[in-house]
Amino acid sequence: MQHKEKTINFWNQMFNEAKPMEIRREDIKIENSLDRYLKLIGDSCRTVLDVGCGLGTCLMSTLCLGDKIEKGVGFDSSENAISFALETAKLSKFDALTYVAQDESFMRTLDNESFDGLICSNFLDVIPEELSTTIIHEMDRVLKPNGLLLLKLNFYLDEELIKRLNMEKIEENTYAMKGVLRAHNLTTEQWIKRFTHFNLIQEDAFQRAPNLPKDRILLLKKRS
Repeated sequence: MQHKEKTINFWNQMFNEAKPMEIRREDIKIENSLDRYLKLIGDSCRTVLDVGCGLGTCLMSTLCLGDKIEKGVGFDSSENAISFALETAKLSKFDALTYVAQDESFMRTLDNESFDGLICSNFLDVIPEELSTTIIHEMDRVLKPNGLLLLKLNFYLDEELIKRLNMEKIEENTYAMKGVLRAHNLTTEQWIKRFTHFNLIQEDAFQRAPNLPKDRILLLKKRS
């Protein structure tokens, strides 16, 4: 619980300066590998849940790039992030999108198999392992059979990166920076094994941060 509270406070502070803006659909283009997968979700799924959505921009891009979404829901513990997402969606007239300032308990209010697409970007691997286990179970529950999950993970930390980034080991495979949990560090294969009811459809990468390894992109499909 202590790690969870520190993490929420950290990200709430990070999102404190975000200013809502109007986004025009025609200005959103496919510019990188992540955008291609967001379009795929937007072209394939009518109902999409963004788990730990942050500022909500992945869901917004999915709506703009795809042509199928009828309802999109994003939730995040950061009130500052959700405030940005709500106001930006309003300014941009993204009426199909809803954002909720809640933690993982929000997922328990959702019906079984109520979404045919999920997005989870750089979230599962920056929270405690036991919490990610709970969320993975809920993701499985709310996703329809044959539904798609777009999962983006931070890059894997080898020993050189751990030293370079001054990360402190706080638990097995878990590292903090300045007292804030920043990585539950598993290989790609280890992450895939945690999704026991899913098949890997495609694996890719995305250059998010300059001078650092690429983030990992996994497209998973829930078994029928």
